[in-house]
Amino acid sequence: MVWDAARKLDDSYKNTWGFAQILEHIDVGILVLDLNQKAIDYCNAAFFDVLQDEQLCRSYQGLYDLFVRDIEALNDFDHAGSVAHQVTHQGRLFGHSVYQAASGYRCVFIRDITEKSRLESIAQAANTMDNIGFIFSGIRHEIGNPLNSLKMALSVLQQGAGNTPPEMLKEYIERGLADIGRMEYLLKSLKTFTMYDSVDLKDAPLVEFMDKFISLIERDFHSHGIQIRTEIPLDIALVQIDERALHQSLLNIFNNAAEALKEQETPVIRIRAEVRDQLMWLTINDNGCGIFPEQFKYLFQPFNTSKPNGNGLGLVITRKLLAMMNSDIDIVSPVGCGTQVTIRLPIATSTTE
Repeated sequence: MVWDAARKLDDSYKNTWGFAQILEHIDVGILVLDLNQKAIDYCNAAFFDVLQDEQLCRSYQGLYDLFVRDIEALNDFDHAGSVAHQVTHQGRLFGHSVYQAASGYRCVFIRDITEKSRLESIAQAANTMDNIGFIFSGIRHEIGNPLNSLKMALSVLQQGAGNTPPEMLKEYIERGLADIGRMEYLLKSLKTFTMYDSVDLKDAPLVEFMDKFISLIERDFHSHGIQIRTEIPLDIALVQIDERALHQSLLNIFNNAAEALKEQETPVIRIRAEVRDQLMWLTINDNGCGIFPEQFKYLFQPFNTSKPNGNGLGLVITRKLLAMMNSDIDIVSPVGCGTQVTIRLPIATSTTE
């Protein structure tokens, strides 16, 4: 292989389209591998800048093993013809997409996303800390009620020890166990604030999940005059979710809704759920101020916010968590007409079979 020739495109290709100049100045590393000849067919200037490893840049086998081999083993690759992936090399994280450019050729687009990944981790940690105070307010109030109820039941039983009728004894024991169950759930909710390197998807009843979620936040929302109304059929299908990740996502959405409702006389958040197109559509509507177009186009951009004390991280992390659950999010928010957030969740496999 002649290395200089490997970096050049056909002259007619250059003259006709002028793509060569574009490819040489783009900041994405571009690599074309000839699988039949086991050779590097083309790479642009940015390819060397991105990898910063001269030995690897000149090794067909090293590049194939790092960027292509594992992807070609995936079933999706033969069907779709392209796959996006991430790989670590010499302590750096690369995001790359592999395409079947032609028979026997693989085109790879490569970016160094080490810093991006680091900033996302920092953003996620900051957002987590913001939400801790938000949920702890609800936990502080909610844990006090069952604790007082349990204390009262035990005091009554203590005072009437030996003389308590069996029916009353059973009633107080059941009441105490129910209160303990409430506190156990509240304590489990604290696990929501761990980091999400991965998700643990499980089949879960949406009605039960939403009941527990709302019980944690409604006291704080009601204290600000915000009503929460739900329309979720009791017999609706199970969903496949990571409860901690969905919990965190909804906290971000409800927190945004609370901000938008500050100036409303009768603030309301409505929650609906329905099965559509083999997915669970969970819709959250508020009657708040809406979002200005110039803000809306940067809605999912990190650190972009119109809130005085906001950090612009909530929706970025929400979309990331939902994507990890094979879910997505859509937002419609005309100015002055409130905001509608739609989350599409996968239905549990056992439900669809």
